Amino acid sequence: MNFIYFFLVSFWYLLHNFPECYAFDLMENEVDHLDSNSHPYPKLPASEMPLEVDILKLINVSHKDQGVSFVEGPIKNFPAYKFRLLYGNVPLKNSSKVIESMNNPRGFTVVFLYRQQRHNLGTLLSLNSPGRLTPWFLLTSNLKTGILTLKYRLKNSNKMNQIDWNLLKSHRKSPLAAWHWLSLSMDFQDGLIRLDLDCSPSAFEPIPLKIHGEPVKIGFPKDALVYFHQEPGRKKKFLGSMQVAKVLPYVTQKRLWNCAEISENLEPQLQKPQL
Repeated sequence: MNFIYFFLVSFWYLLHNFPECYAFDLMENEVDHLDSNSHPYPKLPASEMPLEVDILKLINVSHKDQGVSFVEGPIKNFPAYKFRLLYGNVPLKNSSKVIESMNNPRGFTVVFLYRQQRHNLGTLLSLNSPGRLTPWFLLTSNLKTGILTLKYRLKNSNKMNQIDWNLLKSHRKSPLAAWHWLSLSMDFQDGLIRLDLDCSPSAFEPIPLKIHGEPVKIGFPKDALVYFHQEPGRKKKFLGSMQVAKVLPYVTQKRLWNCAEISENLEPQLQKPQL
């Protein structure tokens, strides 16, 4: 018995003090786990971040809304909601804060923590001019194909830019492990798009710094309509659960969640471009 007790105590100590000793930890993406004090942004984004626009607070979502229910998310003591087909509180009524944040000349960041329904093709966020289906900004998650798609249009160009990334496979055996962190920054000063998915290496895509010899401008129209979890015409409705949906009027250089370890010896295509 003494040997078994010693073994269990030793195993617990290694597990909680040396995270590199194990390959997969369900709690590695939980903001307030044991290693949060060493994180550059402890307790974020569960707590309020500077100048944030919290979409879930902005729409005043509640389990009392038709098609919405409370669920358990990866972040302890922080509300999470499940959206079903019946929910249709879009576009956002108070969208000016979102547009203002995304119009920052330096750039912006969108952050989501979500668990999407299997085989769902859903929109996370969309900005459209009134009466136009062509978006200024559109971020969709497609679990049918396993592809995350970003479409965006710059102010001084009519070209629709599209970028596709492979989504991570969900760990369906554990409900909490099926949740995914997603952060996407558009940096117009350095001309880079940065995507972070859970604890995978960051992905980078270039943004043209000049178009027709003039500096790039983002400039979403002030009268644009902001759609959360679906597009105009109720297309591509996101079905699943959401715990974090925020817009930040600045570019983040670090992940906003904890990871045990991310490799620094990356292949060239996974390294940040040298500008």
